[in-house]
Amino acid sequence: MERGESTTTKRRGQIRPWIGDPPRTTPPDVDGYEIRSHQRFNMVQGSIAGMVLIPFWWVFFTVTVGLVGGRYISEFTVTFSDILIGTVIALVLVPLLHEAVHGIAAMLAGVRPSYGIGPGFAYTTFPDPVPKRAYLMIGLAPLIVLSAIGLPLAAIWDGGAGLVLFFLVVNAAGAVGDLWMSWRIALQPPDALFVDLADGFAVLVPTQTTTTAVD
Repeated sequence: MERGESTTTKRRGQIRPWIGDPPRTTPPDVDGYEIRSHQRFNMVQGSIAGMVLIPFWWVFFTVTVGLVGGRYISEFTVTFSDILIGTVIALVLVPLLHEAVHGIAAMLAGVRPSYGIGPGFAYTTFPDPVPKRAYLMIGLAPLIVLSAIGLPLAAIWDGGAGLVLFFLVVNAAGAVGDLWMSWRIALQPPDALFVDLADGFAVLVPTQTTTTAVD
């Protein structure tokens, strides 16, 4: 699932910002299907929404850790080493694990993932169309899987609970694009196919279908 546009051409001498196939900018022709809509994600609005939601995610994960047996973190101190570790978590660990989970989910769905990075974003993509359920699974996997691992870890690892919570909050804030796309995917017909694109995704429906979708 992608969070921003990336070029599909490589100029001579330019470093490729992706591993594998570059992200698609247009959907392929699929026999028996036609393009229903092209859903585009606004990176600027998404980044703002992600930052606005940070307090919500902090409260949500803190309360949930307490409910599963951990301690409630009502106050904390931040040291210089915490800032360094937090920077590594936010800029390296979260993007790597987030996109790796996207990729694993894509492979489980039967498609080959590619990875890329750009200014302020990272992405996982795949060239092949996928059914609705598979696309939802790929999109929501990092938020669900990493949260499911991090919450019990924060509950039992008292000394590192703050850093784990920070990881969970950054991961959730960065998943705003995945949540938006999943919402839009859920509104589409159950027999639709989805093509991951550089700026969002395309919806393909069976030709002459009578099913109504929300554009």
